[in-house]
Amino acid sequence: MKLFSRSTYASLAIALAATLPTQATADQPQTWRVQSLWQSGTVTQLAFERWAKDVTQKTNGKIKVTPLPTGAIVGPNETFDAVARGILNGQHPATVYWSGKNPAFAVLGDLNAAYDDPKLAYEYFYEHGGLELLREAYKPYGLYPIGAVWWGAESLPTTRKVASPEDLAGLKIRLPQGMSSDLFASFKAVPINLPGSEVFSALDSGTIESTDWGTLSMNEELGFHDIAKFVIYPGIHSTPTGDVSIPLKVWDKLDPETQKILEQSVKDFGQDLVAKLQEADAAVAQTLKARGVQIIDWSADDRKKFRTAAIAIWQKYGEKNDLSRRAVDGQVKFLRSKGLIE
Repeated sequence: MKLFSRSTYASLAIALAATLPTQATADQPQTWRVQSLWQSGTVTQLAFERWAKDVTQKTNGKIKVTPLPTGAIVGPNETFDAVARGILNGQHPATVYWSGKNPAFAVLGDLNAAYDDPKLAYEYFYEHGGLELLREAYKPYGLYPIGAVWWGAESLPTTRKVASPEDLAGLKIRLPQGMSSDLFASFKAVPINLPGSEVFSALDSGTIESTDWGTLSMNEELGFHDIAKFVIYPGIHSTPTGDVSIPLKVWDKLDPETQKILEQSVKDFGQDLVAKLQEADAAVAQTLKARGVQIIDWSADDRKKFRTAAIAIWQKYGEKNDLSRRAVDGQVKFLRSKGLIE
């Protein structure tokens, strides 16, 4: 997606100046325009809107969040720069979007095959230093992630049965370039990079046999299982991190009580996201079974095999810079403590 030019950003900033709040002091009521990665009306966007109401209520109106869906002001891959330039007051992106700015965002945003349960990701980020590393990644750009969130492990729809990692050999799978393509290629799958708008037709024509996309209910919403009669669920290959971030200078001017309220609100938002998606996924799983879609739950041994193969890929990304190295090492140590890798 083409990014806005400097002149376009400048024009947007001028046009929005009258409506954006003055973020000058901790005492002034503030209205924040925060854009998410979710489409309007989806389960995930509705959770984001509940978070916005929660912030307004718990800060007694000191901060009012206007929750915007994806594309409301800028494109989903443009919110980072829009917040940095003052066009938006905050963002709720998929953290991995910013891998081009720092490879640590890839390692922290979606360490492929690391987590098949978002509870584990929460534990690493909130109890073992992950969130601090994410804040370190954002800091040079003047942004501050209030907290990290997850929405669940992504399932993997396939048009042929993939009962184990070995069955990935030869599978034509739509994947983004980077860590996930490297991981699947290590099992002799055939990664294919396609825009999202072409995924359904590519599945239908046989150009691809599988796609990395979203959780089970997200994939069903897009009709993938009208074509793909098999699915690896619960998933393992991807449990993406999201965050809610604002300008660091705004965060620093908030009083400690408000900061604490905001941090807890983002944690609660993440728990709400996971609960609603897991509920939706469970309902879809029953519907798919009734329609004859075969649900494949990889064994613990197969999951460990897939995760262990990913370690070499992680280490390659850890070599990119010091922050990436610390992010990989911290997660490897955590996963070993849980017995998930050797």
